[in-house]
Amino acid sequence: MRKAALRTASGLLAAFGLAAPSSAQQSYPSRPIEIVVPFAAGGSIDITLRIIGPHLSKRLGQNVVFLNKAGAGATLGMAYVARSAPDGYTFGAASFAFAVNSAVLDKVSYDVTKDFEPVTMVARSPMVLLVNPKSPATTVPEFIDWVKSKPPGELNYGSVGVASSGHLITELFLARAGIKMTHIPYSTGPLPALAQGDIHLQFSPIPTAVPWVKDGRLRAIGVTSLEPDPNVPDLTPVSATLPGFDTYEWPSLVAPAGTPRSIIDRVQRDIAQIVAEPEVKERLATLGSQGVGSTPEQFGAHIKKETALWAGVVRQLGLRLGNTQ
Repeated sequence: MRKAALRTASGLLAAFGLAAPSSAQQSYPSRPIEIVVPFAAGGSIDITLRIIGPHLSKRLGQNVVFLNKAGAGATLGMAYVARSAPDGYTFGAASFAFAVNSAVLDKVSYDVTKDFEPVTMVARSPMVLLVNPKSPATTVPEFIDWVKSKPPGELNYGSVGVASSGHLITELFLARAGIKMTHIPYSTGPLPALAQGDIHLQFSPIPTAVPWVKDGRLRAIGVTSLEPDPNVPDLTPVSATLPGFDTYEWPSLVAPAGTPRSIIDRVQRDIAQIVAEPEVKERLATLGSQGVGSTPEQFGAHIKKETALWAGVVRQLGLRLGNTQ
């Protein structure tokens, strides 16, 4: 009798133990969810995620609020996410900088692969390769041949700053093409300098580039996606000349390490469905982006690939920056 009673009690405890997390899962979310953006409001990552915010709120039945925590080279906000409770109420906006910072900054208080759970890549935004319309190059092969005809470093390219996506993407392009150019950073943006002929190359986001191309001030000769991009369908991919050249900005979500997989899966599924909605696809297209909604496994593999890729580029350049607030 006693053994039977013990077995009955053990069964009840086991059943209760199984039921408790199920109940907790069903109650999620029970309060607002915070998405931390490690940049100032109004940037492309911030805008992209705010597009999906109201749709995610509707699906989850709770407000999705955004907290912009800029500073320390975009590491301040991600450090906040890494320290947050892994309960599904705090997510971080990961992007190109997320994969680069550990290689280029002196102090990063987190490990991108150990302190976060990948949730999903929300969207991807390729860049376009721009030249001055007076340039003799109308294609990527012609541009490479033109640079090769000059002394190494005689021609210049611009970016918005050292270790920016434009800087590192251009250096990757130059390395794979076997050419050398001189980097000139512009805090106010390099497109006017390119239009004036002061520099000779710039990789730029599609929405920024299109007005300059349409009015003839600049010429676009390539796009950094493997396949033609639907936002600029007439542009030939750089990968047609440099096989495998596929690089882009990637607004995404990560969660603190230890966040329950059931929560991660739910948020990922919701976002995958949101970015497939016609209204959202249209709004993302205005940013030069395409919705992705990748699985956590796919996104985790992407983070590892990007981290290794840009660490190699940074190492070859000998870059090392101090953290800035």
